[in-house]
Amino acid sequence: MPSSATSVPLSTVRVLIVEDQMVIRELLAQFLETSPCFSVVGQAADVDEALRLTTEHRPQIVVLDWMLANGTGLRFLREGLSGPQPPRVLVFSGSASDLAIREALSNGAKGFLEKTSNLAEFIEAMRAMSEGRVYLSAAVAMSVHRMSGQPSDGAVSAELSECEREVLRCMAEGLSSKAIAARLGISIRTVGNHRGRISQKTGLSSIAQLTLHAMRLGLLGAPPPSR
Repeated sequence: MPSSATSVPLSTVRVLIVEDQMVIRELLAQFLETSPCFSVVGQAADVDEALRLTTEHRPQIVVLDWMLANGTGLRFLREGLSGPQPPRVLVFSGSASDLAIREALSNGAKGFLEKTSNLAEFIEAMRAMSEGRVYLSAAVAMSVHRMSGQPSDGAVSAELSECEREVLRCMAEGLSSKAIAARLGISIRTVGNHRGRISQKTGLSSIAQLTLHAMRLGLLGAPPPSR
């Protein structure tokens, strides 16, 4: 696909499934393979295998179980998203604790869905991932609203400037201050100033809270670049 493309056709979306329970893993793979929108390029039972397959197959979406036999999905988020074109991660977990949600969102996950969800919601979340959108199930979104201490409508008294909105978008995408500065062509000190004003205006401090606010503002809806 030419590098100038602005979106990824659904028919080419490559998916890696990380799940330590073989039955669930294979059922998810079979379900996704029935759709012309997705192609399962690998299945992993643990983080080591997931990291290897990510390097080998360059999936565009990773469906990540949070509670794995040898640890949590946090290690994958910290080590598997460091490349120039990291995959978008949908956490698909039986654990939707506040800690799991905070760790997942603050370390780059773009979606969080409980295993108690039905297949229709699972495919909806997968489509959101493929379109570059954030997806939180209703229960997870309520948890983040509660953790953020903000009203459910997300009302904020002070409006963000255009530059602040761009910095917020980058923060929600998991970029460091150095990476934000490089992307926007500004200094790291300016990024720091913007981050301070964003926190002051919104009353939010954690990446999980700011990610939800960016979603509320519609800042995370741009399609990912072609891969």
